[in-house]
Amino acid sequence: MVSEVHAKQALMVLSESAVLVYVLAESGVRGHLTSGRIERGSPGTLDIFDARGSRIDYLSGVRLRSWCVIDSQGQPVDGWREVLPEDLPRIFQ
Repeated sequence: MVSEVHAKQALMVLSESAVLVYVLAESGVRGHLTSGRIERGSPGTLDIFDARGSRIDYLSGVRLRSWCVIDSQGQPVDGWREVLPEDLPRIFQ
């Protein structure tokens, strides 16, 4: 697993220049979010909140198999990804 976790960075605000791209654990569906925020939960998990601050339960916790925050240039944001090798092509398409 490609993993970059830095304890100092516990919160990321999503926008057009910080997009969360993810693959769902159960279905393998790929998706992305451009608004709201993400917070690190217990090791290997994220808590995802919409723009109003409500937790999005179907995406939070262990519901994501792989995830990465991508900047406006299409590059991963340092420290904000956990991607399984088999999901690399789907995350970075």
